[in-house]
Amino acid sequence: MDPVLSCRWHDQDGEWELSVSRNGGGWELIAAAPRWSESLPFAGPEDVRRLAQALLDLPADPEPYEFAWELSRTEFERTEKERTHFATFAVGLDPADDHRPYLAYQSYYHWGQTTALGLEVVCEDPPVDHLRAQAHALLSDLPGPTSTQP
Repeated sequence: MDPVLSCRWHDQDGEWELSVSRNGGGWELIAAAPRWSESLPFAGPEDVRRLAQALLDLPADPEPYEFAWELSRTEFERTEKERTHFATFAVGLDPADDHRPYLAYQSYYHWGQTTALGLEVVCEDPPVDHLRAQAHALLSDLPGPTSTQP
């Protein structure tokens, strides 16, 4: 899988990443922490298109802004070990922190009567211009309707 939209950074713990890649006929969101990574599928190319547009529309001025996606995958379907892995992925400006841009991922696992917290990856102050360039290129390559702005 080649990343199409990607935000990578390092801190004292190691490398972190949030990226969107084409995976065969679908799209995957990859969240990686220094010692753990996971991926979840987007519902379809329309969700990826909305993500790209949300990055293009990220306001330059401080104002409330957030778009979020719910992603999920059920594993071991229809067995006693059925488990659903789901996550929220958001793009926005943080009103509690001078409206700084962010990408945020939080996952959960649900099996039986139990829900457990999964991986959290937050990219604060992502390279917005670079993400916009990636989003524009993605929208140019995706078949179907787009509403890109130059």
